[in-house]
Amino acid sequence: MDFSVNPKHGDLIESAKSISKDILAPRAEEVDQESKFPRANFKDMARESFMALTLPERLGGRNLYADPEAYSMVLYELGKGCTTTAMLFHMHSSIVHILTCLLGSEEQSERYARAVLDGKIFASYASEATSSLHGKMVMDTRAEHTDDGYIINGKKYFCSMAGEADFYVLWCQLGDEELAKSLYLFVTPAITPGINIDKGWDSFAMRGTMSASMSFENVKIARDDMVGNAGDPIRPDVLPKFGFGYSAVYLGAGGGAFDWIVDYAKKRKLQPDNVPIATYPPISRQIGEMKIALDGALLMVRRAGWLIGANGAEAAYGAINEAKFTSAETAAMITEKAIKIAGGSGLMRHFPLQRFHRDARAGLIMPPNTEKCLELAGITAIKGKAGALMT
Repeated sequence: MDFSVNPKHGDLIESAKSISKDILAPRAEEVDQESKFPRANFKDMARESFMALTLPERLGGRNLYADPEAYSMVLYELGKGCTTTAMLFHMHSSIVHILTCLLGSEEQSERYARAVLDGKIFASYASEATSSLHGKMVMDTRAEHTDDGYIINGKKYFCSMAGEADFYVLWCQLGDEELAKSLYLFVTPAITPGINIDKGWDSFAMRGTMSASMSFENVKIARDDMVGNAGDPIRPDVLPKFGFGYSAVYLGAGGGAFDWIVDYAKKRKLQPDNVPIATYPPISRQIGEMKIALDGALLMVRRAGWLIGANGAEAAYGAINEAKFTSAETAAMITEKAIKIAGGSGLMRHFPLQRFHRDARAGLIMPPNTEKCLELAGITAIKGKAGALMT
């Protein structure tokens, strides 16, 4: 079996490794402890053209989402440096891909692409108090027709990059029919009147995502900023791609913790033995267990990416949920074991293990959470739509 990535995008994975090590990791502690939006990271990634990676090639990008496997490996490498930045990068990159490659008109795609190339950040908001992937998805945020466009009223929760992104993409219902016939995407500049941040963001994990609640009161949307057709946001070739990226991001926290603890165990010596603790059989066995789990999860993520690329997100739905479950559980396990190996050092804020562990725990509940992933993977298997391994 050939596990090499598409050579067309191999340079991006190598660049992601360098960005993660040289730019993201040195700032990750500050982002976490100060609950600070990683704007400096975004500026540096923009200079490396990373913020435009998912734009079509004809509009100045690399169309990276056309190669989901390579895209996931970029996310994984970035997540090893700063999980928060990797997650926000994924959210920006995913909605940019959807606006410019899948749903936007030619005029819209060109206009949004120009904004991205100019360094602008896009965020996408769907979550509501009454909306959950545990059951039937409903929307209380509503759009209404006006003479020159639309008016939006409602409230969104867990709005990552609230007050930080330059453009917000709002998932809103237009009319009273079922979402497949009434759910649209609306794009608005962040400075539009009527947009308010209702509550600050002070979280246990992913502290720099700035995922506050936001309210929208009579927010005016231009007619040409409604994107796509009714039901497009929940199309089976659109919605699952968000969850796929989450898998790689959170597994990055596990990968970062694994790299750190291996280096620590090779250098840490205890008296009177005066040998690296990595030579102790109990330690080496735990590291072996972490390595096997990490490799298995990476294969699950890459398999899901390969299937998306080969057959589309709808056909890969079972594999996407399997990858999300495996990645979240693996990252949580690795970070916990790493802290146990490090002992008291693992709890120190000036070391990254406690941050990796907290961020990895967030992966367990990020929609779809691990229980929902199991349910969806099981349903897919029961329906006979889930093949084994790469089928």
